[in-house]
Amino acid sequence: MNLQQGFAEVLAFFPGGADYRVCFAGDSVFVVKELVPEAKIEDLWPTFCGHIYCIASFLNDIDRRIGNLGIRVVISYGALLQLYRPDSWRHELFAKFTKNWFVLTGASEAFTKTVKAEGLGKKCAFFNQYCWHEFPNEPDTYHGTPIKKISLELTGLPELYPLFYQEMCSKADRTARLEPKNN
Repeated sequence: MNLQQGFAEVLAFFPGGADYRVCFAGDSVFVVKELVPEAKIEDLWPTFCGHIYCIASFLNDIDRRIGNLGIRVVISYGALLQLYRPDSWRHELFAKFTKNWFVLTGASEAFTKTVKAEGLGKKCAFFNQYCWHEFPNEPDTYHGTPIKKISLELTGLPELYPLFYQEMCSKADRTARLEPKNN
């Protein structure tokens, strides 16, 4: 089973999973929850992080059972990149340079941070078998929580997602930063 196939199959078991946009790059999976500008991230973040932790718990268990090292999860937030003129490439001046055109609009800041954390990996303390979650009031700082197995029955209860987030925060035993702090 590859990560993409496993993720696609697992997401169906988690209520709310249909609200996400999912894309794949290599062996990485990106899950995006788009919010309206008026939304308060502080109110929604615990549910989103708890939900992702449940999914990660299940996937990590599968990954370990087939002999792999376990997954690394990085949960980031950021502003949405919005294209205002998505058909501008059709203009005669651009058309000859844009034979193939693919644009993913979305959470560009969060993608950038997540890809950077994934690239830094162990050398900056982003270890496998951890769920790394950024705190909204601490940009570019990630708290790492070991990924523990959660009963599948409990992962299907959305009202528990904020509680899983609280547990993630209380059991975080590592910290990593995208950029070193200036002293």
